[in-house]
Amino acid sequence: MSNTDRPDERPVPAPNAVTSPDQVTIRRAPRFSVFILGGAVLGFLVTVVVVALTMSIDRGNQQETTGFAGLVGYFSLYGISIGMLVGAVIAVVLDQVSSRRAARLTAERVAVDPAPETVDGELEEHDAPDVPTATDPAPDDQAQPER
Repeated sequence: MSNTDRPDERPVPAPNAVTSPDQVTIRRAPRFSVFILGGAVLGFLVTVVVVALTMSIDRGNQQETTGFAGLVGYFSLYGISIGMLVGAVIAVVLDQVSSRRAARLTAERVAVDPAPETVDGELEEHDAPDVPTATDPAPDDQAQPER
């Protein structure tokens, strides 16, 4: 290993670190979107089952003008809405329960200031050899022949 990278073996200054205690709460909170979406799916499935079970009920002299798909489509508006509401209520109840079981802990917050960049000595400028770039025009002796 050469000694040219660091001619003087001075230690690098350590960054400044400041710690401060903070109170944090740790708990498991439910994801409301999952409960609402699950309630909507469950509401739709309950609607399909209820419509399928009530299709065979004797309605007397009434003539059926709406098919199974139409009834499921119409009543699923109610089933999905009620399912979403039930899912949201369950999520709120679980959120309240989890907030009661929450644990309060003390954590240390560490703020680190980066070490100052110090350079001792002078930087030397080195001239790079002339390299043509893509935007430079080609010299006449290297011009591309026309086709």
